[in-house]
Amino acid sequence: MNFIFGVILLAMFILALRVIWATALQVLSVLKHAAQTFHRYRVQRLARHRLPVIMPRSREDMDWLAISDSVRQEIQTRNHGVNREAVRLEAQLQAKLKTIEIYEADIQIAKLERELLKIKPVIESPEPEVKKPRRSKKQSVAVSDPAAQKIPHQVSQLRAALKGNGLSVPVSESVRH
Repeated sequence: MNFIFGVILLAMFILALRVIWATALQVLSVLKHAAQTFHRYRVQRLARHRLPVIMPRSREDMDWLAISDSVRQEIQTRNHGVNREAVRLEAQLQAKLKTIEIYEADIQIAKLERELLKIKPVIESPEPEVKKPRRSKKQSVAVSDPAAQKIPHQVSQLRAALKGNGLSVPVSESVRH
């Protein structure tokens, strides 16, 4: 029994050592990364606040092209971060201006569609032509009778015409085929 407990304790001790070792390696790598980041920050800060180099005056011929190239390159590296930010902001401004123009165009389109809908019913529905009603002799007799002045429904007119019960019912133009 003591042997089994001894093996279990040994296994737990080995696991604990491995966990401690892995944790120590992770902490070491985090510290190393932080030190590199701090060093990089210091170098960038010193590069920004560095004083310009004053060259001693010599009587020998100097390579002014090489000096101007090195100065131009130094200026470009110092201004690179500022220029990149300015370019990014300019691109954002242009995108927002284009978006505003699109919204204004959409508003104009909506206004024009609304005006078109106001005009469209007037264009689509021309005034109906007024036709003079045709009056037959029998219809003029029926007009004098007040009960016969009401025009019966078209279906009842058709039924009465099909039955042919001798009564002539006035036929409206919509019933004719």
